[in-house]
Amino acid sequence: MIWEPHDPASYLIHVVLGTTALVAGFIALGTKKGSAIHIKAGKVFGYLMIPVALSVFVFMTQRLLPLAIIGALAVLYSIPSAINAFRDKRSAIWWDRVLFVLPLLMCVFTGLQFIRSITGAPVPTTGPALLTFTFGFLAFQDIGFLRNRAREHLYRVRRHLTRMIVAFSFAAMSILRDGIDLNLTFEQTVIYPMLAGWLGIAFCFWKYSSKRPVAAQA
Repeated sequence: MIWEPHDPASYLIHVVLGTTALVAGFIALGTKKGSAIHIKAGKVFGYLMIPVALSVFVFMTQRLLPLAIIGALAVLYSIPSAINAFRDKRSAIWWDRVLFVLPLLMCVFTGLQFIRSITGAPVPTTGPALLTFTFGFLAFQDIGFLRNRAREHLYRVRRHLTRMIVAFSFAAMSILRDGIDLNLTFEQTVIYPMLAGWLGIAFCFWKYSSKRPVAAQA
C-alpha cells in the first residue's frame, strides 16, 4: 500500500504531534528556565514542531493556505534560531545568516498585506500589522546579533525565549484554526495567540533584564 500524504491518518498524526508539542511548550514556558524539566520539555517541543512544520508544505499541495505557510516558516526559523542563541560554532553562525532571510521575507510579505488592508482590500488590518511588526522585530534582532555575537548571557536568554514564544504562538494558532473545529474567527485564532505571545516576550525582557543591582560595598 502506497502512503498517501493527504489521507485522514496523515492529518491525524500531524494534529497529534502538534498538540503534544503544544503541551510540551506549555510545560517549558511554565517551568524554571534552565531546569532539567524546562530543557527536556523544550527539546520535545522543538523536535516535534520541526516535522509538523515540514508536513504543512505537503498538505499545502492540496490546498494552499498562506497563513499556514507563514506559520510553518516562522516555526522553521524560530526553533533553530533559538537554539543557536547559545552557540557560536561556525555552523551556527552560517545557519543564522541563512535563517535571517526568512523573517525578512515574511516581514515584506505581511507588510504588503497590511498595505492592501488599508487601501480597501478585504483583508483584516490588525493581523497583518501585528505579523509585520513581529517579523520585523525578529529581523532587527538578527541584524544586531549577526553584527556582534559577543553578547552577554542574559541577552542570549532573551533571544532564545523570544523565538521559542513566537514558535509556540504559531503552534497555538494552528491548533485553534485547524486542529479543532470551534468555528473561531480570524481574530480569535491569529490575533489573540500573537498578542499573548507578545505579552510573554515583554515579560521575558522585563524579568531577564541585563541590568543588575550593584552589590553594596562592605
